[in-house]
Amino acid sequence: MSRDPVRAATQFFGGRVCLDFANTLDWRTSNDPQELIPDYAALLSWSERRGTLPLAATRKLKAHSAGSEAAAAMQKAYDLRRDIWTISDALRGGRGADLRLVNQMLSAAPRQPDLVRQDRAYRHAFAGTDVSEPLWPVLWSLTALLASDDARRIGCCEADGCGWFFVDESPNRTRRWCSSEVCGNRERARRAYAKRKGSAQVRAKMR
Repeated sequence: MSRDPVRAATQFFGGRVCLDFANTLDWRTSNDPQELIPDYAALLSWSERRGTLPLAATRKLKAHSAGSEAAAAMQKAYDLRRDIWTISDALRGGRGADLRLVNQMLSAAPRQPDLVRQDRAYRHAFAGTDVSEPLWPVLWSLTALLASDDARRIGCCEADGCGWFFVDESPNRTRRWCSSEVCGNRERARRAYAKRKGSAQVRAKMR
């Protein structure tokens, strides 16, 4: 994660759509979290960057970015995101997950639409007529994760204040950071500085 919200909104370290969606609150466990999807337009932009909606659907949905329907969709988005946090924390702690909201959303979800090819990848062929469309790929990703062995591989970045989730696909499940190049480097530098500072204080007291 990055203190630059524009940059953070383009960083996908979770390994699964649902975990990347969970990570749309940057610095989640700090005293100053940063919202990366503050409104429906931002949600559409995130969906476009993450590749969960076809461009045609995104363009149509932009017409609904303001108004009560978009506001209701954002509340559902935040509820789902919070539920992913709770589920992920439970699973990585070896506890059972409360799936009531997930199952409630699944009961209201449409069938998965056909796939269309776009930019050497495939997207669900959403029509762009339902403001909830950005949430369905997140929900389907979550259910696929929960129904797989990867549910036991969910980890959380150890960097102070980060809170980003990921699937730990390292051979020995030793991944510690959302990104070794971002949080890992920052945390190693912070710890090295704290160690040097502590040593300097000890030396000063011995004089």
